[in-house]
Amino acid sequence: MATQPQTPRPATPEGFDASRAAQRAADPRGWRFDDDALAAVHRVIAERRDIRRFRPDAVPDDVLHRVLESAHRAPSVGLMQPWRFVVVRSVQTRSAVRQLAQRERIRQADRFDERARHFLDQKIEGVVEAPLGVVVCCDHGDDAVEVLGRGTIPETDIYSTACAVQNLWLAARAEGLGIGWVSFYDPDDLQSLLALPPRVEPVAYLCVGWPDERPVRPGLEAAGWSARTPLEAVVMQERWEERPAAIPPALRRSTPEGPPDRAPVPGSDRASDVVPAPDRAAQIAVRDRADQLIRPAGSLGALDGALERWATITGSAPPAHLRAGVLVAAADHGHAARGTSLFGSQVSGQVAAAAARGESAVGVLAGRGGHVLRVVDVGLSGDTPHGVESAKVRRSTVDLLEGPAMTSAEHAQAWATGERIVGELAAGGVDLIVLGEIGIGNTTTAAVLAAAWCGRSPDQVVGRGTGVDAAGLDRKRAVVGQALVRHQSVIASQDPDAILAAMGGLEFSLLAGACTEAARRRLPVLLDGFATGVAAIGAVRREQLVGEVLIAAHRSAEPAHAAVLEHLGLEPLLDLRLRLGEASGALLALPLLEAAGALHAGMATFAEAGVDGPGAVVAEQARPGDA
Repeated sequence: MATQPQTPRPATPEGFDASRAAQRAADPRGWRFDDDALAAVHRVIAERRDIRRFRPDAVPDDVLHRVLESAHRAPSVGLMQPWRFVVVRSVQTRSAVRQLAQRERIRQADRFDERARHFLDQKIEGVVEAPLGVVVCCDHGDDAVEVLGRGTIPETDIYSTACAVQNLWLAARAEGLGIGWVSFYDPDDLQSLLALPPRVEPVAYLCVGWPDERPVRPGLEAAGWSARTPLEAVVMQERWEERPAAIPPALRRSTPEGPPDRAPVPGSDRASDVVPAPDRAAQIAVRDRADQLIRPAGSLGALDGALERWATITGSAPPAHLRAGVLVAAADHGHAARGTSLFGSQVSGQVAAAAARGESAVGVLAGRGGHVLRVVDVGLSGDTPHGVESAKVRRSTVDLLEGPAMTSAEHAQAWATGERIVGELAAGGVDLIVLGEIGIGNTTTAAVLAAAWCGRSPDQVVGRGTGVDAAGLDRKRAVVGQALVRHQSVIASQDPDAILAAMGGLEFSLLAGACTEAARRRLPVLLDGFATGVAAIGAVRREQLVGEVLIAAHRSAEPAHAAVLEHLGLEPLLDLRLRLGEASGALLALPLLEAAGALHAGMATFAEAGVDGPGAVVAEQARPGDA
């Protein structure tokens, strides 16, 4: 008599009630959870959301351990277990990731046509807000090692890692934690930032923390970006059927071919013990009040972001009247003798003198606003003009095609000068630092630095500056190209101090030092144009958290300024095609910050004004409550 084959049973999982196994053995549904447990499973799946707003409270170690343990229980083909988890706690690293994400978000916006501005409204502040980041990686291992079931589908290690992501996310939701999946970064940049070996691929950067929102629908669906496709549109029987309804609106637009240009990763591995972390509690307090004001949430657009950013720096929203410390650094450049500007170097000193007298653009705007103006000679080729402060390190830089623009000691002295002056301005009670520069030829210097730091060609970074003609543009491009070749070993080092000394200018070093000292003192820095943005990159590459105090006033007419802002992950408040310099664009944008502060302080809440607020569902969604 033939023996009937036995139906194989799955191995008993941890925690399985063995006493019930026998009575369920003959029941084909014996592995089914009871109704309450089953409802809980379906609930946690249905309520999983992508969270963008987080509270500052820490995640207990035992909770994190349970979540990671759940991720580690994911299924994997051939039991290869390819997932690896990098837990990111350092605020410096989270700030660097947010900068990478913001850079890519700005790059990608143009792909969405009329929805570009809507795309930019999708916030990524959670990268720094959330107390933890968990990077789920796939360790591809050694190709020579055979894995059961992977021979015909090598990508199964990625698929298995995706299962770990889902386990982690569901377990986190069950614990009351929020997860935000960050997708706006170049994987190669994140791999470099985290020092992942070549065989290891980052699959997901997840923000982990207690949510400051309770979405009842996916965020992009609630925002009108797309809609969930009905189940019947995606389920087919036996074989493939073309179903246009199965394609969600978010996937119905084609994107440009080819990847965007990749910029070098900022050197965020330099831990700082002097630049404080962003004040997330203050940011949340400002945001909580904004949610109650008689206006739709987020309706001030970029100004809402500026309000929150100001709070992370200073601890509160900006006052309705701001007193700025305006620091304008003046210096000359040795390469100007090669015809990189329409004007001679003597003009730098003349413009600086006019600014100090209140006769140039910065002088007029600073005087009109009652701001403190400091015009500082850090490297003019001539004598320091009357009325201009002397902090001269040397007379002009060396022609960077003949050697380093300055010595390391000269760069350090200029940097320290910027720190000192910001310290003096802070002692005088200013609310923020506004940066500007004066120097014939400094757009060429800025172009060299932008090319080195943002991975751009001379054609992409060279603009008209003070208004050069076609021949002048050719001369500038030639100087930039030759400088990049001459100093390629310094560029390869990615050392911000070495790069600034070799190819920069004394005013750039001073402005970078000013950014760093402002960050230490929790003073917002309002950047003016192309040159100040490039100087800020140098400061951020030395101290990552300096990037958290920067606010971009405007995008200038210089073609590479957009790339610089993109690299810093900053959206400008204005775009007026300015190319004046001297901090003029920053002072034009300053009243916008004052107006945002006045609105935040002066507007009534829904309750105060007797205005009906958002509907009950939205109100419940925004209420902190229990997870």
